[in-house]
Amino acid sequence: MAEATSPWCGRRVLVTGCTGFLGGAVARELFAVGAEVVGLVHERPGNDIFGPGQGGRVHFVHGRADNIFRLHSAMSVYEIVAVFHLGAPDPFGEDRCTPAVLEAAKLYSRRVPVVTAKPLPQLALANTGEPYHEEGLSIARFGAVFGPGDRKVFRIVPATATALHAGEGFALPPDGPPTDFVHIRDAARAILRVAEDVAARGPGEYDFRSGWLMSDRRMVATVRDVFNGVAPEATEAMPHANPLGWAPRLTFTEAVTETLEWYREFVKTGWGATARVAA
Repeated sequence: MAEATSPWCGRRVLVTGCTGFLGGAVARELFAVGAEVVGLVHERPGNDIFGPGQGGRVHFVHGRADNIFRLHSAMSVYEIVAVFHLGAPDPFGEDRCTPAVLEAAKLYSRRVPVVTAKPLPQLALANTGEPYHEEGLSIARFGAVFGPGDRKVFRIVPATATALHAGEGFALPPDGPPTDFVHIRDAARAILRVAEDVAARGPGEYDFRSGWLMSDRRMVATVRDVFNGVAPEATEAMPHANPLGWAPRLTFTEAVTETLEWYREFVKTGWGATARVAA
């Protein structure tokens, strides 16, 4: 979408987790369509974290995502039109951030969309056996998101890419159930589409699937093939009926190639020196 015709052009959006993998990708997608990003951070990063030329379009607010007063203040001061709650939750503790974000948004304006991202229901269920749900929260669901910028090298794609660029040997992981892999920029586009739809129709849940359905073992083998210049076998299933007219923009080979190029530089810095693929 051209910046001049985008509904985001010139508007300010609050992003929690803006320095993370998915939050950073959403911030860059917002910049691409003309928005300004208000990022909630613990420590103020450099203004060039999202790339050159974004200094005047990013505003950092120091605070925690469980602080209702700080969240509400940021929304009010910057006249926020949407909230993307993408900070990583504590996997071992109670989620105090999501209720705080929702409460702050309700105090500010009940018309402001609040969007987060979660795994697809069949991939990760809450302890109750039901998908996570909170009133007023819209959820974009994906399988496994991969691509440039993921520094969690224990995950299957970063582990494979860093091992390949470091010249390290690895064993293929055991075969297992297939996962729908989604490129990070496609996931970011989907999340923006959700916010646009929610602004018009109200909160909802949206499942997005690329059709790149593979087990970890097959994904590792396919990434290795692309790295070696070998055309991978067909990876796409029948086109899935995704909501909001969403579909991947890159082919699978293009997505993996872009990812491998990023990890080549990642390994050069020494960050990926200890990456391994689990046997």
